[in-house]
Amino acid sequence: MTDQSDPMYDSPTYLMFETVRLVRRTAARMLPGQPRLPHLLVLWCVARSGPLSQREVAERLSMDPGDLVGIVDTLEKAGHVERRRDPGDRRRYALDATENGRLFLGESLDARVRLNELLFEPLSPAERRLFKEMLLRVLAHHDDRFAGTLQRTGRAAEPMPDRASS
Repeated sequence: MTDQSDPMYDSPTYLMFETVRLVRRTAARMLPGQPRLPHLLVLWCVARSGPLSQREVAERLSMDPGDLVGIVDTLEKAGHVERRRDPGDRRRYALDATENGRLFLGESLDARVRLNELLFEPLSPAERRLFKEMLLRVLAHHDDRFAGTLQRTGRAAEPMPDRASS
């Protein structure tokens, strides 16, 4: 072994890639049969701000509208979301969370808390806060949806993924 650093281990993007892979593997093991995070994000957005058109959901979450169709189909089939005619524009549909969807979302978010606790167990509470704040700073720099997440004190607030980006 040499004293030179390894370019891959020195790369934050590579380390983030490996972290995402770890999250997916751990989530699949810990939460079998649970939908992946994009499904929960869509359900969360609709439950929090609905009824919304699919276009509005795609814009708020910065998702490709084509990808959103399959996610909404899955959520609708599971009984978590309903497509209804938009009373303001009968040509389009509005998405709304069902009561079953809201209950499912609450349970899923609780399960994600346990997942985060397991994944970030090696970090102290202060390190977890710092890690989250650093991630939010990077995201806020590049994505308007996260711009309001840092308070004047530099402390991170909850992200606002349902805020429309302009």
